[in-house]
Amino acid sequence: MDKLFRRLRKLKANSFTLVELLVVISIIGLLAGLAVPAIQGGLDKAKQQVDVSNIRQCGLIGFSYANDNDGNYNGTNTNSIESSVYFGNLVSQGLLNSTKILAGNGYTAASSTSNIQPANIAWGYNNPLNTSDDANLPLLISKNFGSGNTFSNVSIASATVGWKSKGIVIYRVGNSAEFIKSGSSGASPGSVSISGASSNAASASVKIN
Repeated sequence: MDKLFRRLRKLKANSFTLVELLVVISIIGLLAGLAVPAIQGGLDKAKQQVDVSNIRQCGLIGFSYANDNDGNYNGTNTNSIESSVYFGNLVSQGLLNSTKILAGNGYTAASSTSNIQPANIAWGYNNPLNTSDDANLPLLISKNFGSGNTFSNVSIASATVGWKSKGIVIYRVGNSAEFIKSGSSGASPGSVSISGASSNAASASVKIN
């Protein structure tokens, strides 16, 4: 019996008290709370880079097509067209053969190029533009950007697709692509401004579809 009591006393001496357990649990919870936003931020950053890569590939394909059509991104069509029509034309020309680069955050890629629907396209198309237009003007842009005649302090707070209120992805006429966070470049929280493009918007038919 004495031997049993000695073992119990030893076990008790080596055990955590309730207070110590609560402290440990609290510390673990605190560390987890700090880690989750950092992990989520890292995942978002990775996905944003994928979107930037996708829109850049789409833009370069469009640039190649424009070079074969006197610099016109619409080819011989001088009217404003929907992005689905624009990308459909690139498919028919044999220039676009991957549906993955049309998709982005919040959009699912079509199973094949023969059944691409607007819901499979993450990018709006600003047209008609020419390769000689100002390099800062966006050619392709997140659909949630909307439309208008300015690219300054445009609210995306109510966006329900893409990156929602976090920002937009753009591809410029000058063949550069980037992710623009909301609230950056002097924009209000929940809004975006495309630097360099605002003063040049009037020179183009700004119709983003």
